Amino acid sequence: MMSFELLGFGDLGSVHIGMTRDQSRALLGRGFEEFLKAADSTVPTDAYDDLGVHVYFDESYRVIGVEFLKWSDLSWRGQHLSGADVLEVQQYMVAQGEALNFNSSGFDVNGLGLRVYAPDIGEEEAVIETVYVSFVKDK
Repeated sequence: MMSFELLGFGDLGSVHIGMTRDQSRALLGRGFEEFLKAADSTVPTDAYDDLGVHVYFDESYRVIGVEFLKWSDLSWRGQHLSGADVLEVQQYMVAQGEALNFNSSGFDVNGLGLRVYAPDIGEEEAVIETVYVSFVKDK
């Protein structure tokens, strides 16, 4: 199992802004499948299902984001994120000074480029299903 730690915006340590698809594949290994995430996608996403990681690329095949599924190992400042208790993560991030923007299926932490998907948010024992780490600043 590979561990990932969000160090800052667009920086997962070994995976970071500017990294090419070849570099991410060299780092993460051969155990991936390419798939098109949406009907209008032109660039395939690399799915590392054993790691619980999907890597997204732009048209020039540079990493623009990484999605962590709930069985992956993603943390930030020592707090586990993927698969963790939603309320615990929310409280931790607020205590660390992060602003959370809530929506019907989770929350975003724009300062860190995080999109947290937790469809059961607001319910007891809700867990984070996926965390998308964006490497692209919103315009």
